[in-house]
Amino acid sequence: MADSGSNVPFWWILLFVLLALGAGAGIVLAVGGSLVSSGAGALLPLL
Repeated sequence: MADSGSNVPFWWILLFVLLALGAGAGIVLAVGGSLVSSGAGALLPLL
């Protein structure tokens, strides 16, 4: 049975998600990739 006193604060989850996305973007850029796909022009014509 789960302990009801072990709630994780929302800002911890938000911080983890931001760090994970930042690390992913950093790895993509480090290996020479791009964060914007070539197919995004069809969805976002302003890019």
